[in-house]
Amino acid sequence: QTLERERRLTDDAAHELRSPLTAIKTHLQVAAMTEGDTARRALAQAEIGTDRLHRTLEQLLMLARVEGQVSFDDGLRCTALEVAQQAIADASQQAGPPIELHASENLPRTPLAMPPALAIAALRNLLDNARRHTRDGTVVHLMLEPLGEGKVRFAVQDQGPGIAPEQVERFTERFWRSSNGDGSGLGLSIVKAIAERCGCELAFDPCSEGLQVELIVALETPS
Repeated sequence: QTLERERRLTDDAAHELRSPLTAIKTHLQVAAMTEGDTARRALAQAEIGTDRLHRTLEQLLMLARVEGQVSFDDGLRCTALEVAQQAIADASQQAGPPIELHASENLPRTPLAMPPALAIAALRNLLDNARRHTRDGTVVHLMLEPLGEGKVRFAVQDQGPGIAPEQVERFTERFWRSSNGDGSGLGLSIVKAIAERCGCELAFDPCSEGLQVELIVALETPS
């Protein structure tokens, strides 16, 4: 099963990376053969393609590390609020709609029972996905509240066009994108892999306007 999973990932990655590499090469060839505004536009498009390719490669490496045996446990632990604040800061480095944090006043200060790097990566990918699909002039909402049995709930709500319920099961497929998506198609696959590795609960709830994604994470138990 591991070998088959790696073979599929390699095949999918090769197919996915071929198109942007071809586009970058074409833009560079145009730039080399032209001058002035035409050359500058071609170079700008090549740079955009390079940035997108770089993000896709980073996502592929993260997915491979999460699904493999690479350890993320550096001994550090973060609370749910700290994870939310860092994920918002990371996601907000790219242009897009603002993110509003709605944190419950009675949030526990107990750290999450998972490495901070994975918790932040999962939440950042959910926020990135929501920002890509929410409508202009709206905001992405991040709700954070405690649950019983030593858990906390992260809920990311976009204000996008919504999605058909029958498409929900495809959200976490590698390289799957909705018709209006322009991401790498790996973000939600990474979230699913992190949730499975760390024993989190992940749920998608299509709403009348947009999509809400819930990530439920356990808190550390006192030793």
